[in-house]
Amino acid sequence: MFEIFKSIKKFIPFVRKDDESEVTLLKAIERIDFDKFQKAIHYKIIDKNYFVTALTHRSFLKMRQNNVKAGLISNERLEFFGDSVLDLIVAEFLYKNFPLNEEGDLTKFRSILVNKRFLAERAKYMDLQDYLLASNTALKSIEQGYDSILADAYEAVIGAIFLDSGYEAAKKFLNKEIFAKLDVKWLNQFDDNHKSKFLEYAQAHTDYIPEYAVIDEKGPEHNKLFTVEVYLANNCLGIGKGKSKKKAEQAAAKNALQNLDVIEKMGIKKSKR
Repeated sequence: MFEIFKSIKKFIPFVRKDDESEVTLLKAIERIDFDKFQKAIHYKIIDKNYFVTALTHRSFLKMRQNNVKAGLISNERLEFFGDSVLDLIVAEFLYKNFPLNEEGDLTKFRSILVNKRFLAERAKYMDLQDYLLASNTALKSIEQGYDSILADAYEAVIGAIFLDSGYEAAKKFLNKEIFAKLDVKWLNQFDDNHKSKFLEYAQAHTDYIPEYAVIDEKGPEHNKLFTVEVYLANNCLGIGKGKSKKKAEQAAAKNALQNLDVIEKMGIKKSKR
Protein backbone atom coordinates (compact mmCIF):
# COMPACT_ATOMS: atom_id res chain seq x y z
CA MET A 1 0.00 0.00 0.00
CA PHE A 2 2.85 2.34 0.85
CA GLU A 3 4.46 1.72 -2.55
CA ILE A 4 1.18 2.53 -4.29
CA PHE A 5 0.96 5.75 -2.32
CA LYS A 6 4.51 6.70 -3.31
CA SER A 7 3.75 6.11 -6.98
CA ILE A 8 0.75 8.43 -6.78
CA LYS A 9 2.73 11.08 -4.93
CA LYS A 10 5.05 11.65 -7.87
CA PHE A 11 2.11 13.20 -9.70
CA ILE A 12 1.43 15.50 -6.74
CA PRO A 13 4.57 17.55 -6.09
CA PHE A 14 2.74 20.00 -3.87
CA VAL A 15 1.79 17.41 -1.18
CA ARG A 16 3.19 18.11 2.28
CA LYS A 17 4.39 15.42 4.64
CA ASP A 18 1.53 15.68 7.09
CA ASP A 19 -0.16 12.23 7.02
CA GLU A 20 -3.67 13.55 7.47
CA SER A 21 -3.18 16.05 4.65
CA GLU A 22 -1.82 13.40 2.31
CA VAL A 23 -4.80 11.12 2.96
CA THR A 24 -7.19 14.00 2.33
CA LEU A 25 -5.53 14.78 -0.97
CA LEU A 26 -5.52 11.15 -2.04
CA LYS A 27 -9.23 10.87 -1.33
CA ALA A 28 -9.83 13.94 -3.45
CA ILE A 29 -7.84 12.55 -6.38
CA GLU A 30 -9.51 9.16 -6.10
CA ARG A 31 -12.81 10.87 -6.87
CA ILE A 32 -11.52 11.73 -10.37
CA ASP A 33 -11.53 8.91 -12.91
CA PHE A 34 -8.53 10.12 -14.90
CA ASP A 35 -8.77 7.38 -17.53
CA LYS A 36 -12.33 8.39 -18.32
CA PHE A 37 -11.51 12.08 -18.03
CA GLN A 38 -8.66 11.82 -20.57
CA LYS A 39 -11.03 10.21 -23.05
CA ALA A 40 -13.60 12.93 -22.45
CA ILE A 41 -11.14 15.73 -23.26
CA HIS A 42 -9.25 13.73 -25.94
CA TYR A 43 -5.94 14.53 -24.29
CA LYS A 44 -3.20 12.41 -22.69
CA ILE A 45 -2.31 13.92 -19.32
CA ILE A 46 1.35 14.21 -18.30
CA ASP A 47 1.11 15.95 -14.91
CA LYS A 48 -2.13 15.26 -13.01
CA ASN A 49 -1.41 18.11 -10.64
CA TYR A 50 -2.60 20.73 -13.13
CA PHE A 51 -5.86 18.91 -13.73
CA VAL A 52 -6.62 18.29 -10.06
CA THR A 53 -6.40 22.06 -9.66
CA ALA A 54 -8.47 22.69 -12.81
CA LEU A 55 -11.27 20.50 -11.45
CA THR A 56 -11.28 21.88 -7.90
CA HIS A 57 -14.03 24.41 -7.20
CA ARG A 58 -13.59 26.71 -4.22
CA SER A 59 -16.68 25.21 -2.54
CA PHE A 60 -14.79 21.92 -2.16
CA LEU A 61 -12.08 23.65 -0.12
CA LYS A 62 -14.62 25.35 2.15
CA MET A 63 -16.36 22.03 2.68
CA ARG A 64 -13.13 20.28 3.70
CA GLN A 65 -10.75 22.63 5.47
CA ASN A 66 -8.02 19.96 5.56
CA ASN A 67 -7.67 20.29 1.80
CA VAL A 68 -5.98 23.63 2.31
CA LYS A 69 -3.39 21.93 4.50
CA ALA A 70 -2.99 19.25 1.86
CA GLY A 71 -1.99 21.80 -0.75
CA LEU A 72 -5.22 21.74 -2.76
CA ILE A 73 -6.13 25.09 -4.29
CA SER A 74 -9.19 26.18 -6.25
CA ASN A 75 -9.19 26.54 -10.03
CA GLU A 76 -9.67 30.32 -9.92
CA ARG A 77 -6.07 31.27 -10.81
CA LEU A 78 -5.88 28.58 -13.48
CA GLU A 79 -9.22 29.75 -14.90
CA PHE A 80 -7.77 33.27 -15.17
CA PHE A 81 -4.79 31.89 -17.07
CA GLY A 82 -6.91 29.63 -19.28
CA ASP A 83 -9.16 32.54 -20.17
CA SER A 84 -6.16 34.39 -21.64
CA VAL A 85 -5.00 31.28 -23.54
CA LEU A 86 -8.51 30.80 -24.94
CA ASP A 87 -8.74 34.43 -26.00
CA LEU A 88 -5.46 34.25 -27.95
CA ILE A 89 -6.22 30.94 -29.68
CA VAL A 90 -9.72 32.06 -30.67
CA ALA A 91 -8.35 35.35 -32.03
CA GLU A 92 -5.71 33.50 -34.07
CA PHE A 93 -8.27 31.07 -35.47
CA LEU A 94 -10.74 33.79 -36.49
CA TYR A 95 -8.02 35.92 -38.07
CA LYS A 96 -6.75 33.04 -40.20
CA ASN A 97 -10.07 31.44 -41.11
CA PHE A 98 -12.35 34.43 -41.67
CA PRO A 99 -10.19 36.60 -43.98
CA LEU A 100 -13.17 38.39 -45.55
CA ASN A 101 -14.73 39.46 -42.25
CA GLU A 102 -14.04 42.89 -40.80
CA GLU A 103 -12.65 43.59 -37.34
CA GLY A 104 -16.13 44.20 -35.93
CA ASP A 105 -17.28 40.75 -37.05
CA LEU A 106 -14.21 39.06 -35.58
CA THR A 107 -14.73 40.86 -32.28
CA LYS A 108 -18.36 39.75 -32.19
CA PHE A 109 -17.47 36.15 -33.02
CA ARG A 110 -14.75 36.07 -30.38
CA SER A 111 -17.13 37.40 -27.72
CA ILE A 112 -19.55 34.58 -28.58
CA LEU A 113 -16.87 31.88 -28.41
CA VAL A 114 -15.52 32.98 -25.03
CA ASN A 115 -18.76 33.83 -23.23
CA LYS A 116 -19.80 31.81 -20.19
CA ARG A 117 -22.98 30.36 -21.67
CA PHE A 118 -21.21 29.00 -24.72
CA LEU A 119 -18.29 27.55 -22.72
CA ALA A 120 -20.71 25.90 -20.29
CA GLU A 121 -22.40 24.18 -23.22
CA ARG A 122 -19.06 22.85 -24.44
CA ALA A 123 -18.30 21.67 -20.88
CA LYS A 124 -21.64 19.83 -20.68
CA TYR A 125 -20.93 18.18 -24.02
CA MET A 126 -17.91 16.43 -22.45
CA ASP A 127 -19.71 15.85 -19.09
CA LEU A 128 -17.15 17.97 -17.27
CA GLN A 129 -19.48 18.22 -14.27
CA ASP A 130 -18.91 14.49 -13.59
CA TYR A 131 -15.26 15.15 -12.72
CA LEU A 132 -15.51 18.30 -10.63
CA LEU A 133 -14.46 18.45 -6.99
CA ALA A 134 -17.21 20.65 -5.59
CA SER A 135 -19.78 20.84 -2.82
CA ASN A 136 -23.19 19.27 -3.31
CA THR A 137 -24.69 22.75 -3.39
CA ALA A 138 -22.38 23.83 -6.22
CA LEU A 139 -23.08 20.65 -8.18
CA LYS A 140 -26.81 21.14 -7.70
CA SER A 141 -26.57 24.70 -9.02
CA ILE A 142 -25.04 23.29 -12.23
CA GLU A 143 -28.04 20.99 -12.64
CA GLN A 144 -30.28 24.04 -12.20
CA GLY A 145 -28.58 25.81 -15.09
CA TYR A 146 -25.95 27.95 -13.34
CA ASP A 147 -23.28 28.20 -16.06
CA SER A 148 -20.40 30.00 -14.36
CA ILE A 149 -18.94 27.02 -12.47
CA LEU A 150 -18.75 24.85 -15.60
CA ALA A 151 -17.46 27.66 -17.81
CA ASP A 152 -14.70 28.51 -15.32
CA ALA A 153 -13.69 24.85 -15.06
CA TYR A 154 -13.56 24.59 -18.85
CA GLU A 155 -11.18 27.57 -19.01
CA ALA A 156 -9.12 26.05 -16.20
CA VAL A 157 -8.79 22.82 -18.20
CA ILE A 158 -7.53 24.85 -21.18
CA GLY A 159 -4.96 26.44 -18.87
CA ALA A 160 -3.98 23.03 -17.50
CA ILE A 161 -3.42 21.62 -21.00
CA PHE A 162 -1.27 24.64 -21.89
CA LEU A 163 0.88 24.23 -18.77
CA ASP A 164 1.06 20.47 -19.27
CA SER A 165 2.01 20.40 -22.97
CA GLY A 166 2.15 23.91 -24.38
CA TYR A 167 0.33 26.20 -26.80
CA GLU A 168 -0.05 23.73 -29.68
CA ALA A 169 -1.69 21.15 -27.41
CA ALA A 170 -4.19 23.72 -26.15
CA LYS A 171 -4.89 24.74 -29.75
CA LYS A 172 -5.41 21.12 -30.78
CA PHE A 173 -7.89 20.67 -27.93
CA LEU A 174 -9.90 23.74 -28.97
CA ASN A 175 -9.74 22.79 -32.62
CA LYS A 176 -11.41 19.45 -31.88
CA GLU A 177 -13.88 20.75 -29.28
CA ILE A 178 -14.91 24.01 -30.97
CA PHE A 179 -13.34 24.99 -34.29
CA ALA A 180 -13.98 21.74 -36.16
CA LYS A 181 -17.71 22.36 -35.74
CA LEU A 182 -17.61 26.05 -36.54
CA ASP A 183 -19.38 28.03 -39.28
CA VAL A 184 -21.04 31.43 -39.36
CA LYS A 185 -24.58 30.07 -38.98
CA TRP A 186 -23.46 28.00 -36.00
CA LEU A 187 -21.94 31.14 -34.47
CA ASN A 188 -25.05 33.22 -35.04
CA GLN A 189 -27.21 30.94 -32.90
CA PHE A 190 -25.19 32.05 -29.86
CA ASP A 191 -25.37 35.75 -30.77
CA ASP A 192 -27.77 37.60 -28.45
CA ASN A 193 -27.30 40.95 -30.21
CA HIS A 194 -30.51 40.78 -32.23
CA LYS A 195 -30.40 44.51 -33.02
CA SER A 196 -27.02 44.11 -34.71
CA LYS A 197 -28.22 41.10 -36.71
CA PHE A 198 -31.39 42.87 -37.84
CA LEU A 199 -29.41 45.97 -38.83
CA GLU A 200 -26.99 43.83 -40.85
CA TYR A 201 -29.92 42.16 -42.61
CA ALA A 202 -31.61 45.48 -43.36
CA GLN A 203 -28.45 47.03 -44.77
CA ALA A 204 -27.73 43.98 -46.93
CA HIS A 205 -31.24 43.57 -48.36
CA THR A 206 -32.96 46.98 -48.21
CA ASP A 207 -32.28 50.71 -48.46
CA TYR A 208 -33.56 51.32 -44.93
CA ILE A 209 -32.32 51.05 -41.38
CA PRO A 210 -34.47 49.88 -38.44
CA GLU A 211 -36.13 52.50 -36.25
CA TYR A 212 -37.28 51.79 -32.70
CA ALA A 213 -40.11 53.47 -30.80
CA VAL A 214 -41.34 53.04 -27.21
CA ILE A 215 -45.11 52.60 -27.45
CA ASP A 216 -45.80 51.89 -23.78
CA GLU A 217 -44.20 51.88 -20.34
CA LYS A 218 -45.80 50.66 -17.15
CA GLY A 219 -44.90 50.31 -13.49
CA PRO A 220 -42.99 52.36 -10.90
CA GLU A 221 -39.61 53.92 -11.68
CA HIS A 222 -37.67 51.07 -10.07
CA ASN A 223 -39.60 48.34 -11.89
CA LYS A 224 -40.78 49.58 -15.29
CA LEU A 225 -41.84 47.41 -18.21
CA PHE A 226 -41.20 48.90 -21.64
CA THR A 227 -42.90 47.92 -24.89
CA VAL A 228 -41.03 48.76 -28.10
CA GLU A 229 -41.86 48.40 -31.79
CA VAL A 230 -39.29 48.27 -34.58
CA TYR A 231 -40.02 49.71 -38.02
CA LEU A 232 -38.49 49.31 -41.45
CA ALA A 233 -39.68 51.65 -44.21
CA ASN A 234 -42.46 52.78 -41.82
CA ASN A 235 -43.71 49.22 -41.47
CA CYS A 236 -43.85 47.64 -38.02
CA LEU A 237 -42.01 44.33 -38.19
CA GLY A 238 -41.54 43.43 -34.55
CA ILE A 239 -42.61 44.15 -31.00
CA GLY A 240 -40.89 43.38 -27.71
CA LYS A 241 -41.07 43.94 -23.96
CA GLY A 242 -38.32 44.37 -21.39
CA LYS A 243 -37.30 45.83 -18.04
CA SER A 244 -35.28 48.48 -19.89
CA LYS A 245 -35.55 50.18 -23.27
CA LYS A 246 -32.47 48.32 -24.51
CA LYS A 247 -33.88 44.93 -23.55
CA ALA A 248 -37.22 45.77 -25.14
CA GLU A 249 -35.45 46.85 -28.34
CA GLN A 250 -33.50 43.58 -28.42
CA ALA A 251 -36.75 41.65 -27.98
CA ALA A 252 -38.39 43.64 -30.79
CA ALA A 253 -35.43 42.99 -33.11
CA LYS A 254 -35.57 39.28 -32.27
CA ASN A 255 -39.26 39.28 -33.17
CA ALA A 256 -38.49 41.07 -36.45
CA LEU A 257 -35.85 38.47 -37.35
CA GLN A 258 -38.59 35.86 -37.06
CA ASN A 259 -40.66 37.81 -39.59
CA LEU A 260 -38.14 38.25 -42.40
CA ASP A 261 -40.53 36.57 -44.82
CA VAL A 262 -42.87 39.53 -44.29
CA ILE A 263 -40.20 41.90 -45.63
CA GLU A 264 -39.92 39.85 -48.80
CA LYS A 265 -43.69 39.79 -49.26
CA MET A 266 -43.86 43.58 -48.83
CA GLY A 267 -41.28 44.01 -51.58
CA ILE A 268 -38.87 46.08 -49.48
CA LYS A 269 -35.74 45.33 -51.44
CA LYS A 270 -32.44 47.03 -52.04
CA SER A 271 -32.61 49.22 -55.14
CA LYS A 272 -30.36 48.35 -58.08
CA ARG A 273 -27.68 50.92 -58.77
